Amino acid sequence: MTATEWRSVADVNEASFTVDLPAGWSHDVRLLRVGPAQRRVVRAVSPDGSLRLSLHDPDLPDFYEPSSGMFIQPGVHQLAGYVDAEAFLPQYLSQRFGAAPGFRAGAVQPEPELVQATHQRAAEAGVRLRCTAASARFGFTDQGRTVEALGFVSTNSFGPSWMADVCVLFVTGGGEPDRALLLKAMYSERTSPQWRAAENQLFANQQAINAQQSAAWMNLNTTMHNQRMGDIVAAGAANTAIHEQRVAMGEASTASFLNRLNQPSGGTADSPGLDAQHSWINAMREEETVRTASGDDVQVDAGADRYFVDERNRRWVGASGSADANDFRAAGLNPDDYQEGQIRR
Repeated sequence: MTATEWRSVADVNEASFTVDLPAGWSHDVRLLRVGPAQRRVVRAVSPDGSLRLSLHDPDLPDFYEPSSGMFIQPGVHQLAGYVDAEAFLPQYLSQRFGAAPGFRAGAVQPEPELVQATHQRAAEAGVRLRCTAASARFGFTDQGRTVEALGFVSTNSFGPSWMADVCVLFVTGGGEPDRALLLKAMYSERTSPQWRAAENQLFANQQAINAQQSAAWMNLNTTMHNQRMGDIVAAGAANTAIHEQRVAMGEASTASFLNRLNQPSGGTADSPGLDAQHSWINAMREEETVRTASGDDVQVDAGADRYFVDERNRRWVGASGSADANDFRAAGLNPDDYQEGQIRR
């Protein structure tokens, strides 16, 4: 590299970084924010216009591994598996400059010193990454003038995401690109500690806001859930009460109906009768209701003229109208155990 006077130039937008550029060169040094992404732009041109320096390509997206599960923002992010620098550089040159007249590209060379420098800077910032780096000469024709160029690329992986950084020095009208000049500018970039601290604080503040919003959302959901569960319990209790009330009403109605069936209707005290409904049920069942000497009612099968009941166990015997004690003894029964009942009709 020829003797060159250098001066430090700061990002004009946010003073987020500085870079050393040759004195007297026109330049454009700034930080761009593209959605959530940050892009550095460093452009410098020599006074005679023969040398052009370009550090970084703000049009390159940030890449995410397809397995990362990230939702990408088109134009800012792209899903792609990690590509090492020696494979990425020829692809980039072909896409970026391949349509230029007379485009040609030389062999790709690995750049271990750039890898080492990148790892060192990352370690100083407490960052671990995977880095590969490469360079290549290439050229093309611009408005009839020959352009020779030297490009460096590094691809840096942070796990689920990775990024590519491209730096190029162009020489117009003949001559060889100055490798040392390009590397001097690349290695001189420094991030402002004050800007980094402010960015970290903004990030922490946003994280705190996100945490508060998440807590409020969870509390709201918990309150709504508890209210829904309370409503369900209240509705269940009301339904249970209604069900129990209906069951009680049904049982009361059934008890009333049975009481009416058992109440005597008509007849005399010596020969109590039955109401019409009870008589109808007895007819349906082919039964008779017999009242014992002690006043209990016993249901018996219909068909006999007379009925005798052992009140100790409510066992009964049906007999013809002329039955006497001898008939009981002949049947193996003690006639003293049975008392004749009255048929209720």
